[in-house]
Amino acid sequence: MLLFVVEIVIMILAILLGLRTAGALGCGIFAIVAQLIMIFGFQLPPGSAPVTAVLIILSIGIAGGTLQATGGIDYLVYLASKIIERFPRSIIFIAPIIVFLFVFGVGTANIALSLEPIIAKTAVKANIQPKRPLTASVLTANLALLCSPAASATAYIISVMAGHGISMGQYLSIVLPTAIITMLLLSVFCTFVGRKTAVTESEIAHTPDVEVTPSFSKKVKIGVVAFLLCVVGILTFGIFPELMPTFKVDGKEVALTMTEIVQFFMYLSVAVNLLLQKINTSDILSSNITQSAIGALFAVLGPGWLGATIFNAPENLKIIRDDIGKTIQSVPWLVIILVAVVAMIVISQTATASIMVPIVMSMGIPPMYFVAMVQTLNVNFVIPAQPTILFAVSLDETGRTRPTSFIIPGFFAVIVSVIVGFTLKMILGY
Repeated sequence: MLLFVVEIVIMILAILLGLRTAGALGCGIFAIVAQLIMIFGFQLPPGSAPVTAVLIILSIGIAGGTLQATGGIDYLVYLASKIIERFPRSIIFIAPIIVFLFVFGVGTANIALSLEPIIAKTAVKANIQPKRPLTASVLTANLALLCSPAASATAYIISVMAGHGISMGQYLSIVLPTAIITMLLLSVFCTFVGRKTAVTESEIAHTPDVEVTPSFSKKVKIGVVAFLLCVVGILTFGIFPELMPTFKVDGKEVALTMTEIVQFFMYLSVAVNLLLQKINTSDILSSNITQSAIGALFAVLGPGWLGATIFNAPENLKIIRDDIGKTIQSVPWLVIILVAVVAMIVISQTATASIMVPIVMSMGIPPMYFVAMVQTLNVNFVIPAQPTILFAVSLDETGRTRPTSFIIPGFFAVIVSVIVGFTLKMILGY
């Protein structure tokens, strides 16, 4: 037992050191270095690397990066800005809804970074504290991320759940309505909770608005539609797996898996955009989305591989099942607190998932139990290190949005999501 604890401590220290040194990339690299310690120092047999999850994340990163390189992301942001500016008085509800749709469709919470200046400006014009819509929108981006089939964290979770007989349709049947209900209740919370003082003239830095209407070619618009249709294709096969083509291989019927479907459709969107426009491939590889995906790739590869080595070692597996597992199974809500604490420290949803999902599954926790509480991966607002949080703070001309402004609404959203998630789980009979 003592050796097992030491191994876990080394794993946590390696991941934290990696995150502090070089973010998600460092997280993966240092975790792989810790793998050497486990193999040569503790004589643990090497576990299996999460190759499938890595391939999915790579395909998502290339597809999103291609869309960004073609100007498709800029076009989506332009459309979103027009909708947000059209309903200024309802911005606390409209902005999160728009952010939700765009994060769900594109698969990256960073698209909220492009929308935050528009949200802040529109709120001030409507004499609404920017803090309210900004807080609701940033937290909503995280909620939507764990529903999106084009998000690396979601792709990893679904790839693991597939091994436990859980389809994307089953996953989304709980996670998607949970996120939508939580988003709406969060907007209500941000509307009524806190001081309601109006924005004063002295708080606003008056700078002239320069309206520039960008132009987007027909090819850019077609590329965006192609990408979104590919996401719809992934959702269709995920919700209706009986549509999957089947083949006879050595007398056995074999069907495509969701992990393969995700990759096929993501690369299909890339092919369409490459045919529509001449793109410098270096622009794709250097795009923010692709770079984030590469970081997420390592954040899954390193901790996931290290976790497989530690938690699948025969002696450790016995401890997990016979000692820790029985305690957790008798008091399962402890898993919620455990995942939340790790998410608070690690911050990245993908990295947290790669660490905690294998642990939770090895404890014998039912897969759908984890699905119901999956939004606890979003307890990443306590330590203000998320770009979306820091940018929102810097944007608020009134100075009322602070790094700590997201803590109370954030915990409200997580608690609501867990309650709604388990309620839906019970109603659906999972």
